[in-house]
Amino acid sequence: MTDKTYVQTLIDYNAWANEVCYKSVMALPPEEISKERPSLLVSILASLNHLLAMDEVWLAHMTGGTHPYTELRAMITEDMAELWQKRQEMDKTLTDYTAGLSEAELSEVIDYTMIEGKQGSLSRAMMLSHLALHGNYHRGWIAGLFGQIPQLPTASDLPVYERALREGGLPAMP
Repeated sequence: MTDKTYVQTLIDYNAWANEVCYKSVMALPPEEISKERPSLLVSILASLNHLLAMDEVWLAHMTGGTHPYTELRAMITEDMAELWQKRQEMDKTLTDYTAGLSEAELSEVIDYTMIEGKQGSLSRAMMLSHLALHGNYHRGWIAGLFGQIPQLPTASDLPVYERALREGGLPAMP
């Protein structure tokens, strides 16, 4: 699938969901954010760092750039304010990047090598779709970590996004 409107909507939704997630996380006591818990990525903080690092990895694949990461659990920063700033910058970069792509560029198949050395090929549209799906996957893990606090996370699924757009007077999803 290379429908630009669809891909752009996924990336816009992902940025919104990241904001909802970060606001919920930043409302927690700091010790809860970094506390190690039974989880693939160990903590809420580590999970947020992973999401940002992997977005940087996939953006590098799409743009022919490089990234500094050698492990999936890379910690960019332990400072939540700095991490939130970097997250916002990455979401803007991805939104702008996607907006600037043509249908042909979305369809272009790109070869890539993952951190652990596995190789693959995906269209740019599928890479961008993966970023949104990967974000949802790990925000779900973070929601599970909220349950261990115990604290309810803020909902951020697609119908909630649609309502937020409508209630904010913004254009509806296509």
